[in-house]
Amino acid sequence: MTYAAPALIAADWGTTNFRLFLFGTDGQIIAKHTANIGLRNLGVLTFEQALLSVMKGDFDRPDLPILLSGMVGSRTGWVEAPYQACPSSLKDIATHLVDAPSEKLKVKIVPGLRAPADHEGLLNVMRGEETQLFGLGDGVFVLPGTHSKWAVVEENVIEGFSSYMTGEMFQVLKRHSILGDLMDNDKDDETAFKLGVDRAMTDKSFLSLIFSVRTEGLFGHIKPESLSSYMSGLLIGSEIRAESIRHGIRPVGIVGDGTLSNLYKRALTHTGFTDITIHDGDAAAAAGLWAIAHEGKLVL
Repeated sequence: MTYAAPALIAADWGTTNFRLFLFGTDGQIIAKHTANIGLRNLGVLTFEQALLSVMKGDFDRPDLPILLSGMVGSRTGWVEAPYQACPSSLKDIATHLVDAPSEKLKVKIVPGLRAPADHEGLLNVMRGEETQLFGLGDGVFVLPGTHSKWAVVEENVIEGFSSYMTGEMFQVLKRHSILGDLMDNDKDDETAFKLGVDRAMTDKSFLSLIFSVRTEGLFGHIKPESLSSYMSGLLIGSEIRAESIRHGIRPVGIVGDGTLSNLYKRALTHTGFTDITIHDGDAAAAAGLWAIAHEGKLVL
């Protein structure tokens, strides 16, 4: 296959993950690379040293512009790229790219976004997800993960979003609370998962409901190997309940891949959503990075 000349190096650089892309002048991806240099794994390396360590082979092009998104732009990253307010367009983001200090490379970093929460005076924030959203088009999107996001994009403007500590809460409750004591030999139990989703969709008192993980196990109503599925249903169901009230039953795009995305699709389908699409997270990040670079005139 013949590719256009290399034009841009870009990366989605998070706390644990690092995904690197080389683009041609036509916006097509020439090469991809993943590496274990997330913010938690840098060790003694500087950000510049870590990036240079993976710029080998096809990526050995220090002359090219480099665009980075994700936690690399956080307060603990290479340089802080301040959060921009929603609503935010592609132009808004591209206008506020931040230069990273580097003697050898031409690096710009994508800012994160902030948006009002439901409670007056509170805010939601994201870093990295905004880049994926700009690679997807319009719609309502859920981005599952440690801190799950639900976002609305209209006419290529991110209007706002909500955050849920669903993934992190699952891990904390399972590993560091009394709820995990009765769990053993976890398996994917569809019946227990749907039961959790159903109960969350009809119960306003989550803190009371989540205790049922323990009592359902104590009295043998749910087997030890199925309790984690039940708890997952409660957490994801609580998230979907809130978003159903906010947006109604409408088409939803899930951004990501693997087990977690399929779990969200199962929960959404079970609660009445019929138009659900799963979007590859890497492809969305790559498309968003190219769109931002083009809008910011890093490439022509």
